[in-house]
Parts: sequence; structure tokens; C-alpha cells
Amino acid sequence: MAGLVCDIVTPAAKLYSDDAYMVVVPGVEGEMGFLQGHVPLVSVLADGVARIIAEQGGESLAFALQGGYVEVTGAKVIILADRAIPVKEIDTTAVREELSALESQRSGMSDEDAAKSTIDADIAWCKVQLHVAA
Repeated sequence: MAGLVCDIVTPAAKLYSDDAYMVVVPGVEGEMGFLQGHVPLVSVLADGVARIIAEQGGESLAFALQGGYVEVTGAKVIILADRAIPVKEIDTTAVREELSALESQRSGMSDEDAAKSTIDADIAWCKVQLHVAA
């Protein structure tokens, strides 16, 4: 029996909403796991993988995350990520191509110009996806 409701939300869409037995997220000081009845918590997320285990002893569903927050109540876990994608949907070939193009573009930019764009975050997102998919 699942004891939590887990939602994964990005600025673009609600990616996931279902019951879960346990949710594990990447925190800035290490992984954090949540079961039903966990004390209320709001914490910053690190880049990495979130795992949702639907039932005790069951398989986990994995999502690559970039940045954001997690909010936990006794019965709900809400992951508010800057970017997220199910790991099974990551196309590593396409991500490698995108990373290569972004790194080439970045090498031709000044640090000032890069700071005014999202290129460094885009490069980091590609690296997160490749790391999680490996």
C-alpha cells in the first residue's frame, strides 16, 4: 500500500502525480528519502536523480532533475524542479550532440555574455542527463 502522493512539477508541466511508498531525492547535502508520516520539510534540491518507489520492495521510477525544491508533508511529496525528465526518455545521442554544440557556442562567448544567457545552465542540464542515464 502506498502511503504518499508524489508530484513532480516544472515550470513547463506537471510530469508526474501518483501514489508512492517511498521517494528519494538529491539534496544539496546528500540523498534524502521520504516515507509516509515524514515530518514537514522544505529543502533545496541538487542536480541528480529522483527515485519514486511505488510499493515496498518494488521497482523505482527515475527522473533526472536540475535544481529546485522539495516540500514534504506527512502524506505528500512535491518536487518543484527547474527541469526534469523521466530517465527512460533521455536520448543520450541527442543530448551529447546538444552538449557539443553548446560547448562550442560557449567557447566563443565572453564570461559577461555567458552570464547574461542560460548557456551554462543548459550545459549543466546536458551533463546531468548524461550522468543519470549512464
